[in-house]
Amino acid sequence: MLRIGLTGSFGAGKTTVAAMFKARGARVIDADALGHAVLRHDKACIRAIGKKFGRGVISTGRVDRARLGKVVFADPSALKALDKIVHPALERLIREELASAVAKNKPVVLDAALLIEAGWHKFMDAVIVVKARRAVQVERAMSRTGLSRAEVTQRIRRQMPLVKKVAYAAHVIDNSGSAAATEKHVERIFRSLTNPIRQEKAS
Repeated sequence: MLRIGLTGSFGAGKTTVAAMFKARGARVIDADALGHAVLRHDKACIRAIGKKFGRGVISTGRVDRARLGKVVFADPSALKALDKIVHPALERLIREELASAVAKNKPVVLDAALLIEAGWHKFMDAVIVVKARRAVQVERAMSRTGLSRAEVTQRIRRQMPLVKKVAYAAHVIDNSGSAAATEKHVERIFRSLTNPIRQEKAS
């Protein structure tokens, strides 16, 4: 089973790229969605978050992500503390999803903003980084999330710099332009990863 780690900075469009891989038959594991599930349902994590950040970030037995976000994205040490609480539970879910994909013998894409920071790239066969021009990133993130320009910029700065992520990448996709251009790049990469022998002959 081919395991592809897909990452990129906030607003670069990695989820759009993940959908393009899915359209080509890959199974996509959305780490962000699994993280939301942890914040909704993992009682041990919810208790630990309430204890660390105060009951104000808990609402009806679940973590209020908007309130928590205002706390952790304003303070790097708070963000690290949150990751320390959430990542073990999240990694368990990711590994379960990967194990279930083995039986179907399909390529699997792990869509994860913190792929490298969390060390999940270590159990991937290839890492792909999605990038975009900063202005494009910010506008996309503002449109998708409703956050202000300052909030989006703050979140981008809290992430690993793009140049460091690219150092881990087998492939880099520039998603600054049209969807059609990105689609062509995804197609080339997918073919090279799923049929490397044919790709070598073609080149």
